[in-house]
Amino acid sequence: MNRAFYIVGIVFSVIFFFVCGYYIAEVHDARMMDLFASGPYGSYDLYSSFGSGIAESLTEEAGMVSLFFFLSFITIDLLGLLKVKTSTAKVMSIIGLAISGIFLLWNFAMLSSPGSLSFDEVGVGFLLYCFIMLAFTIVGLIQSVKYAKNQGQGTTAQVKEQVDVLDS
Repeated sequence: MNRAFYIVGIVFSVIFFFVCGYYIAEVHDARMMDLFASGPYGSYDLYSSFGSGIAESLTEEAGMVSLFFFLSFITIDLLGLLKVKTSTAKVMSIIGLAISGIFLLWNFAMLSSPGSLSFDEVGVGFLLYCFIMLAFTIVGLIQSVKYAKNQGQGTTAQVKEQVDVLDS
């Protein structure tokens, strides 16, 4: 069952990569439209036309979508920590939880003030997070498959010894 969660994590990391790319482009375009609201050759009066708020609403929307993906990856890491008993899987799950927690806090900072911190500024970091979680879920899937294969063989002492050999 845990293998299914890791496969979902691989698919989610690829989907989240494209979602981040989409929202980065949309928020950037909305911010540029707000910046040049009076036309490409006209003057921009900072005090009279300070943006339409489209970029802020897109940033909030992207933050909510990102929140779903972050919570999904945290769930996958927690299940991997609890179910797969290899030391590699445990280390990767703990590191994945720490990284997910940092990016979750960054997402909450963006959601708390979307006018000051927009998604096109933090989205590049979220793209990096997609690659990290893709690597961690692939390693977790491999460790889960190895653990499941060794689970049905021998006594628990033999399984533990085999898992430790496979883990190194």
